[in-house]
Amino acid sequence: MSEALTYRLPEHLAARRSAKRREWTTQVVAVTLALACFVGAGLLMTPINAIRREHQLVIDPETLGTLPPGLSLAGKLGTIRALAIDWAAIRAERLKEENKHYEALQLHETICALAPRYAQVWVYAAWNMAYNISVTQYSPEARWQWVHNGLTILRDQGIPYNPRSVALYKELAWIYWHKIGDFLDDHHRTYKRALAIEIERVLGAPPVALNDQEYLAWFRKIVDAPRDRERFLKSDPEVERLTFQLKQVQLNPDESLLEFVARHVRPELQVSQLRLGRYELDELTAQRMRIIRDPKHEAALDKLLAAVRSHVLRTRHKFDLDHMWSLMEQYGPLDWRNAFSHALYWSSLGDLKSEGYANLSIHDQINNARFILMALQNMITRGRITLWPNFDEPFESYLELTPDTRYIPYLYDAYLRIGEKYFHDDPRFKPGTPGPNFINGFVTAITTWIQLLYLEGGERNMNLAEQFYAWLREHHPHPDGSTQGRYLQTLDQFVMGEILSQLHTYKAVEAYIRTFINNALKQFSLELTQAAMTSLVRARQAYEYWMIDTRNDINERRQLQRFPLIVRDEIELFLVNPDIAALYKAALWRNLSMESFGLCQMVYDRLAPFFQKLCESQDPPWDVTIAFPEPPGMAEIRLRDAMDSRGAPRRKDAEEGER
Repeated sequence: MSEALTYRLPEHLAARRSAKRREWTTQVVAVTLALACFVGAGLLMTPINAIRREHQLVIDPETLGTLPPGLSLAGKLGTIRALAIDWAAIRAERLKEENKHYEALQLHETICALAPRYAQVWVYAAWNMAYNISVTQYSPEARWQWVHNGLTILRDQGIPYNPRSVALYKELAWIYWHKIGDFLDDHHRTYKRALAIEIERVLGAPPVALNDQEYLAWFRKIVDAPRDRERFLKSDPEVERLTFQLKQVQLNPDESLLEFVARHVRPELQVSQLRLGRYELDELTAQRMRIIRDPKHEAALDKLLAAVRSHVLRTRHKFDLDHMWSLMEQYGPLDWRNAFSHALYWSSLGDLKSEGYANLSIHDQINNARFILMALQNMITRGRITLWPNFDEPFESYLELTPDTRYIPYLYDAYLRIGEKYFHDDPRFKPGTPGPNFINGFVTAITTWIQLLYLEGGERNMNLAEQFYAWLREHHPHPDGSTQGRYLQTLDQFVMGEILSQLHTYKAVEAYIRTFINNALKQFSLELTQAAMTSLVRARQAYEYWMIDTRNDINERRQLQRFPLIVRDEIELFLVNPDIAALYKAALWRNLSMESFGLCQMVYDRLAPFFQKLCESQDPPWDVTIAFPEPPGMAEIRLRDAMDSRGAPRRKDAEEGER
């Protein structure tokens, strides 16, 4: 029987074989797990990309449309972008120092293209243009061009690529609020005029409205207009016929039509009523006006203008019409020629768009929200625009900013709403207040509102002033919790006491009186008769307050001249001021003539030669008898003055200063 031979594998070879089996098993398991991970990652890509788009972590071509070639190429450079950005930034700074601003602008645009998702490159580029480069320019046109470049790079490029970055909205609101709206730049009036003309070319002059609802109804037509202009022009037969006729006179349904209407169809006091004789328009303008003024085209023209204005606002100025309308519903009849309206628009849009954004700086968010409040506050003190546009030379247009107390209740509500939104979790927050961070500014603002409302007068304003005064009494106590003593006075004592306490010197009281008289004249020129009357009353109160202690001054050193004479002097200064548009001087004269003060009679003979020259200087000339008619009773006044000049005794009456 044969014996089977057996061989025992050496231990080291057995260990090697076992290791190979384990290695193979490990590799199989690893490959299986890798495949499973790849499959899982593939399945998760769709929801992950959706989250990235939602939180604005990538540029979404589906949202923005086809990306420009520059941005598409920049996205493929990888880490080389960092080196390119550093080089371009250093080079741009050197070019700026060498005053090669346009080359620097191109490099800034390159930097933004290399890092379109990094908000700070857009902020720096806009700041550099609007602030650093603009102040190196000497002409108004060049200064405005660079400020405008700063606005457009944020508005047209930065924000579309970063629609939820609150830092960009904040920066854009800042430029509108500070650079254009405020008065720290030497050329701030240049910027205000340019912006106002730019918007008036689109919207035309604001309509004559008896109340805010009529104004809102006018703007609502633009919001409701069809958003597809080309389809609309073909779908409405009446509009299509009107468009055809306008094209025959070289007016297309675009900005050229809007500018023509802004130039020639104005709701203010019609200059044509003041022109001397018959004024003939050139043939082309006359043909255009016949079409526009034709009653059978009124409805079609109204729809056409609304559609074209809608198109230009959305495409050129990048406005969201629905958001514009929501602001007007919330804050009242905004005048879009005012820089503060733009600051309000962009800050409020940023506040809305940034909600829920993952990469949000709470400091940027709160500072952006402040611009909502600051814009409204400035609209209260400088929100009413008086504009007589010069479309050919925009920087020579007449522009005046005056207070508009209509926005006070809207700002009060905004303070409370925004304060609760951001500080309701703060243990120091008290209902009915704007929160601990806003309380100091709110108290200062509400004190200003009370004074403005009181000084403007009227039942509605006085009721609001009483309500705000009650708020101060309740919510702004002494540190020990008691009511502050200055809030225990009557409203009259609180407001007039604050004002009269400053009238300690002859110069101060004279400046105060003349300021109020000048405000009254501005208000008369704007048809704000009630406010003008109140301003005159306040000026007279200050006059009487000062004269109480000076009537017995033997040498009259501290006495003011008679109040009617002060008013007369201010009227003369207002009417001869070359910075005030002639149309508003005519409006002032018309409104003063309607009041029984005898003010026009006091200045007419002195200013008659000036009126004649002013009317002759208009193009075409005005009829002085219509623009500045002789007030009634001048024959008696001239006879009385002639008697005075011969030494005849003159009767003093209450109007000349005696009580």
